[in-house]
Amino acid sequence: MKPKVVILGSGFAGFGAFYSFVKKINDKVDITVVDSSVFSLSKPILPEVAFGERALNEALIPIGKYIEKYNHKFIRKEVKLIKPDTNQVILEDDSIIAYDYLIISLGAVKDYDAIEGFREYGYSICDYTQALRFLDRRANLIGNNVVIGACLTQWGSASTVKTLAAPCEGPIGEIMFMLDHYLRKHNRRSNTNITVFTPGEIFFEDVGERVHKNMEPIIGKSNINVVTKKILKHIDKEYVEFEDSSRLNCDMAIIIPPYRGPKFLIDSNISDEAGFVPTDKHMRHPTFKNIFAAGDINATSMPKLGHIAVKQSHTAASVIISEIMQKEEIIPFEPEILCIMNRGEEATLILSDWMYGGNRDLTFNGKISKLMKMGFDAFYFYSHGKMPPKWSEDYLNKLLVKCLNK
Repeated sequence: MKPKVVILGSGFAGFGAFYSFVKKINDKVDITVVDSSVFSLSKPILPEVAFGERALNEALIPIGKYIEKYNHKFIRKEVKLIKPDTNQVILEDDSIIAYDYLIISLGAVKDYDAIEGFREYGYSICDYTQALRFLDRRANLIGNNVVIGACLTQWGSASTVKTLAAPCEGPIGEIMFMLDHYLRKHNRRSNTNITVFTPGEIFFEDVGERVHKNMEPIIGKSNINVVTKKILKHIDKEYVEFEDSSRLNCDMAIIIPPYRGPKFLIDSNISDEAGFVPTDKHMRHPTFKNIFAAGDINATSMPKLGHIAVKQSHTAASVIISEIMQKEEIIPFEPEILCIMNRGEEATLILSDWMYGGNRDLTFNGKISKLMKMGFDAFYFYSHGKMPPKWSEDYLNKLLVKCLNK
């Protein structure tokens, strides 16, 4: 019988693992993908959806259609429990899926309810429901004081690499720049103050000094205020309050909530106390050797970033493929931050491995970066969740290093 691989989740990590199997051993393995939604959400497009630049359907990829295209199985259900001792996944209706290998790529839970007052007064762009709420508000009245920031996340004991106060602040940068551009475009910027807060010692704490030096004049030119070491406590109609009792006037709060893992992973005894899954350098669980985790749910994933999720998924899939084919060709996990922030007419590309001890810490600003983001978004959507070929990433990496080090 063919080995049974079950993939939980179909975001960047889930699709990344799935297409790795399809490319290498499609006819030698039975794959089942489980997700609670019929669509995979391309989250990098959500800021454009929130600002009315893109339609929501451009961020939604049908899952089942493209899984079944390769003669594999898709199940739309919630996961209730994992039984690692018997290699079983229990679904919401108590049906059982047996596996030989399990890849957990569910992403993290965005804990909006951990923020007092969020449901009444807060906004976000972390999922399509929140992006559409923002779109509705943007079309009416933003107000004179906008506060944007990420909440402090309490990581569990399995997060052994350098931990960050905020899961990822790239989306915060994108929102603040896009809001600045939107207000200037509509001759409303002079009436609106934009303040960004971070729970960390510095804003963008996952990159090094060179990126900060390049970003500071752009932030300054946009007249965006930044405050650090601020842990959000409460959102009210007219202000936000922090743990140190300080307040900022606020007509609209745009927030990235704390992250946590789903409770069923804790109940399954395969995660730490915060719900994140511990792994070794090959994304393999330290106790249950046929369980892997990739993406935001992986406790070692810092920051919680799509590029890192893809890299982890390729490593995990390569380990499984090597075992099935009895030929070791493991793709090492080499973490780096690669993201592109839309700034309206232009964009900023950040490439940095500073956080992991490397010496690359680069930014690339301008319209070319905007075209790169548009190109990636289009490729991912029209290829139904595939990544651009690795040679293109390698070429981009070398080109950026060569150009920016001149």
